[in-house]
This record gives sequence, C-alpha cells and structure tokens, in this order.
Amino acid sequence: MKGLVLWLVLVVPGLLHAQQASDASTRQAFVSGGMIRLHLEAGGYTITPRDSEDIVVTCHDHSGEPLNRTKVEIKRGPSSADVYVTDTPHNNFQATIEVPRRSDLWVRLSAGELIVESVEGDKNLEVLAGRIQVDVPHPEQYGHRDASVTTGSIEASAFDVNKGGMFRSFEQHGPGKYRLHAHVITGEIQLRD
Repeated sequence: MKGLVLWLVLVVPGLLHAQQASDASTRQAFVSGGMIRLHLEAGGYTITPRDSEDIVVTCHDHSGEPLNRTKVEIKRGPSSADVYVTDTPHNNFQATIEVPRRSDLWVRLSAGELIVESVEGDKNLEVLAGRIQVDVPHPEQYGHRDASVTTGSIEASAFDVNKGGMFRSFEQHGPGKYRLHAHVITGEIQLRD
C-alpha cells in the first residue's frame, strides 16, 4: 500500500506523533453522549460511529510524504474531549475518526473534506474551504437545523432543500431534540437521508 498508515487510539491526556512504518495503539474509554470538539488542519476526515466508548483516530497519507510531523492530541474532561490534528501533510492526507455512536460533535476544519456518518447527537460543523457531507438517516431527530455557504451549494435531501450560488442558507425547526449546524465559506454541503 502506497503511503503510511498509523492507527492511533487516543490517550487522555497524551500526545502521539505518527511514526513512519510503525503502529501505535492505545485505548481510552470516553463518555457516550459527551461532547467531542475536533480541531482539524487541512485534509480529508471521516467521522464514523463505533459501538464501544473509545475514540480512535487513524491517519493515512497516500502521497508518500512522511507522517512523522503529524500530531494527534486529545484532552479529556469529565464529559467532553478536545481532539487536535495538526501539522498534516500538504497533499492527500486523510484520517478516520471513530467516536461513540451517541456523541455531540463540534468540528472546525481549515480546508478539505468532512464526512460525518450516522453519529447520533448534536452537530456543529464548519469548514473554511471544502465540503461537508452528513448522513441524516432520521431527519425527525433534529429540532433546529441550519446550513449556509458564502459561495457554493447546499444539497440537503434530508430536509428537502437544494440551493446554489452566493450567500445561500436555510433554517428549519423540527420535532427532534438534536441540533444541526453546518457552514462552509467556499464549497458545498450535503445533508443526505
């Protein structure tokens, strides 16, 4: 396989550096239903649910650039965690972040692609330039939901919205208990059912 793969299971507190041609694995339980704040530098990220209460980060670089500068750090409180991914390679960096199936997410990504699979809970997602894709298998679980782009498009089949151009947004109120906020300055948002 081209590139390097490193499995990082985040320790609290701790700082793990990706090492060339090696694996590092550590597990730390997290609180299901807690708030996870993700501070992400440029790259492609997929956030996926898992049935255990661990946070697992897997970093991939398919460009051949070493990952030894990439830093992954987690700081955990009683019911929240802050995850930092910094010093990512400039070309084709990807990471998979596994979180407990019931987690509230707050994500800030400088540039790239953010894919959020069927994680149950509040979502507050912002990308400066790039793409947000969120799987919304149960739209009725969301009360307040809004999305906006400064330049780009919003395709929200989960909420029957499709808009493109400049300064596009929508805001709705539904019956559910969760909140969904997505914003991209330049790019696109997809909220898929």
